Amino acid sequence: MKPGVLLIRADASLAIGTGHVMRCLALAQAWQDAGGTVSLAVAELPDALLLRVTAEGVSLSRVHATPGGPEDAGETVAQAHRLRADWVVIDGDRFGTDFLETVRAAGFRVLLIDDFADRESFPADLIVNPNLDDDGEPYRKRGATARLLMGPSYVLLRREFRQGAEKREIRQTGNRILVTLGGSDPENLTPKIADALARCSDLDVTAIAGPGYDKADELRKRNASNLRIVFNPPSIAQFMNGSDQAIIAAGGTLWELLSMGCAGLSYSRNIVQTRVVQVLSHRGVVVDMGETRHFDPAKLVVSVKELVDSHKARERMTTLGRMLVDGMGTTRVVEAAQQSEVQ
Repeated sequence: MKPGVLLIRADASLAIGTGHVMRCLALAQAWQDAGGTVSLAVAELPDALLLRVTAEGVSLSRVHATPGGPEDAGETVAQAHRLRADWVVIDGDRFGTDFLETVRAAGFRVLLIDDFADRESFPADLIVNPNLDDDGEPYRKRGATARLLMGPSYVLLRREFRQGAEKREIRQTGNRILVTLGGSDPENLTPKIADALARCSDLDVTAIAGPGYDKADELRKRNASNLRIVFNPPSIAQFMNGSDQAIIAAGGTLWELLSMGCAGLSYSRNIVQTRVVQVLSHRGVVVDMGETRHFDPAKLVVSVKELVDSHKARERMTTLGRMLVDGMGTTRVVEAAQQSEVQ
């Protein structure tokens, strides 16, 4: 059975980042691949990301209300009625229990993409949480009856990652370094990392600024001979595939990196990311760099150089990362939604 109409409610901005919209875009692509149509309702969206969404054939509508409030919920329901949506996808911490209840009470199936499991209750039909805790206890103890799609098997990756996982050459010296701090880099860590690595002439550094990054003028001032700066590239997968190691902040970028088999040094921005990175670090999958607010340039340089010289460590990280994230998460989520429709 082909999926019907999917309405997504998510936002992106400097403050909240672009991860919610980008992983919803991954789901949109998989929904389209299965024969369905997709619309995105937003209150906030950077212009560069707007172009990315519409280029994917996703229709766009604007929410003219305080994000997450009752008026927002009402506008979302009205748009779902206009589209005759089969599912409403909700992604973002600003959409609380009342928002979910309003949409579901209007008769729509709700697919919640979640990270923290900290709402009062979870009136939804499907809940996707790609983080490592897959027992579902935080949801069940709050009375959730939804089908739970938990863990890295349900990571939502865009086509570029599902199709770009080529066999990776593990070079003896891993000095090709990628710096990518997500779509907006709210702590503006990219220039600090670039400055730290620019002093190491033996490194070949590429720094990516995403579609929500608003300090472009500051970043352009960096002109070290071993540093290349790229603004809002159409595909990040090719850069991950061409790098020996990457410096990132956890979240969607972490799962993307693992799927590409690129060795990673990961900072974290919140308690969930901290827990995930710590678990992965103990397994030898990534290097835990601590929280972004505790950035230490000297520690970073030492960690990068250790990986430059350790072929064995990078090879292990490639193997473990691809074992953990196989790139089929979006397909599994679409199939789960279709199964729910016929039950």
